[in-house]
Amino acid sequence: MDKVILLVRTLMSWDADGEEIPAPTRTDPVLDAWRSRWRATAELRPTRRRAVPRALASESSLALRAALHAMQAGELVLPPVRTGSVVAVAFSPDGALLATATASSATASRDGTVRLWDPVTRTPAGRPLTGHSGPVYAVAFSPGGTLLATGGYDSTVRLWDPATRTAVGEPLTGHRQTVFAVVFSLDGTLLATASRDSTVRLWDPATRAPVGQPITGHGAAVHAVAFSPDGTLLATAGDDGTVRLWDLATRAPVGQPITGHGAAVYAVAFSPDGTLLATAGDDGTVRLWDPATRTPAGPPLTGHSKPVYAVAFSPDGTLLATASRDGTVRLWDPATRTPVRPPLTGHSKPVYAVAFSPDGTLLATASHAPSGDNDGTVQLWSVPDAG
Repeated sequence: MDKVILLVRTLMSWDADGEEIPAPTRTDPVLDAWRSRWRATAELRPTRRRAVPRALASESSLALRAALHAMQAGELVLPPVRTGSVVAVAFSPDGALLATATASSATASRDGTVRLWDPVTRTPAGRPLTGHSGPVYAVAFSPGGTLLATGGYDSTVRLWDPATRTAVGEPLTGHRQTVFAVVFSLDGTLLATASRDSTVRLWDPATRAPVGQPITGHGAAVHAVAFSPDGTLLATAGDDGTVRLWDLATRAPVGQPITGHGAAVYAVAFSPDGTLLATAGDDGTVRLWDPATRTPAGPPLTGHSKPVYAVAFSPDGTLLATASRDGTVRLWDPATRTPVRPPLTGHSKPVYAVAFSPDGTLLATASHAPSGDNDGTVQLWSVPDAG
């Protein structure tokens, strides 16, 4: 608290014209609102302390910068980013941009745009990226942040330069139906895409050319895809109720399909160290697996009352965030498989996407609402014990 108040007093030692003025004293009532906001943030911390990397506890963290900006504007919470119904979100690797994929909006039921935002000020960062001819369902930044991949209803995958907001080359074509997922490998040499056409395709982002033949095996739409951190495995999940692992070197299946959800599987993610695989689906559960043995790593995580659409590990692997049709986001300790805090309940409609900022201090969540509804928002949350 003392460090935060010192930073606030320093910021308040200049007026709107940039002239230096006397800073408020430590007991000045003007600081009460700042103290109240920081106490509210502190209450989000779990009772059990987690090891937090030094960078996450610094005054330059993305969460602290966003909170200070909000409080300077007289706001005691981080206001939502208001846009159309959002089904995908992604932070750039440096945390300077937040990309959102819009499936619909109050003004266009088939919006087909991708928007870039400054996560600190929650304002647009340039004009929308237009080119898709229908809803956009997936966004992903390359590891170096020089490319943004998007996929959508028009069956195409598009690459963009986030710096210039312009398309890079022609659209990647090959899928015959909606593209639900796009993801780069950690070294940036591969782009994987998953589609309603039951296939997964691999591309070379540098040449925009296909790499090998499509990966087939799912008996229905493929909703999610993830690379293992070491780049040797690809995990896919689909409407056929299975999760499948593939050897990236041979494109061959690794063992039998992983089953357990008993219904469509919508999300899949590897932990940062590659020792866990998280999946979620229509049965309302989140499941953790050992990717080496393809066996459950403990019982399912239960608590959501409706289908779970998204999962994401924090950068340090100590938190797992899940988003559901029940309108809530939940945080779990993947080591103990227990909730870290009460559910996040800021959305009034189904939550389709969740993403941690690269420094692990902010969590972005996105809701999808019918055209004209009022919850087409991206909410930003301060992550427990961060900062």
